Amino acid sequence: MQLYPLKSKLVLPGDSITVRLTEALASAKLGVKNGDIIAIASKVVSLSEENVVSLAEVKPSISARRLASRFGMPPEFVQVVLDESDAVYGGVPGVLLTLKNGDAVANSGVDRKNAPSESVVPWPVNPQRSAEKIRRIVSHKFRKKVGVVIVDSRVTPLRLGTIGLAIACSGFQPVRDARGMTDLYGRKVLMTLQSLADGIAGAAHMLMGETRETIPFVLVRSAPVKLAGKRAGSMTLPVKDCLYMSQMPSPMLEKPLLRREGQSLRPPSPRECLLSGIDYGRDR
Repeated sequence: MQLYPLKSKLVLPGDSITVRLTEALASAKLGVKNGDIIAIASKVVSLSEENVVSLAEVKPSISARRLASRFGMPPEFVQVVLDESDAVYGGVPGVLLTLKNGDAVANSGVDRKNAPSESVVPWPVNPQRSAEKIRRIVSHKFRKKVGVVIVDSRVTPLRLGTIGLAIACSGFQPVRDARGMTDLYGRKVLMTLQSLADGIAGAAHMLMGETRETIPFVLVRSAPVKLAGKRAGSMTLPVKDCLYMSQMPSPMLEKPLLRREGQSLRPPSPRECLLSGIDYGRDR
């Protein structure tokens, strides 16, 4: 597998991902081939879609203020984290452990780093839809069959530092099921599934960096995946089946309506918030 980091101009809110990608490919003197995968940093997808939150316009709720005081965080930032999260499990100074789109991540994926001044950047509103749209546009522009992975960073239990996480992919199946296969000694594999999308995201993230690199794209060639036009399958599993999250206490805060499999999350109604007894939304 070969990876080619693609430097880009600073991506600003409303910029075209396709234009910036085309410029970056030209600067690197690279073309797109059938079977290539384009890894894209989630932040530039959000910026392109103008999914940026000005902290000056955020009015923190009581819950946000309490969490901010407990974990030493700006209450406006905490409010955005709550707005973006499906559940909050706890935290350490400066960071909340949240559930977002089925992933256990820090601060619901909301990031202050490399965001416009006095603003924060959440994940794309619908990462899967964004990945599929980008793949269609890129495939049409270059007349090639490609895959797309949207990449963010995450931390893992008891490990120091960040690694790459595929928050969405399109054009290939993200997980390889090894169950039923045999190992080198003829033993049947009972549990193993290999996350191909996360593996690609991890390799791309290492080249993208975390600060001033301006490498929002990585061209991935000869990845061990088979491109297919059908919709990518799930990359997550229920909390009850997760080795780590199933051992956690119940969430400190949880939206009254959690996203069901195959459905998009809709915000709770005022009545549902009242019935839940949770002050989750912004104060009116």
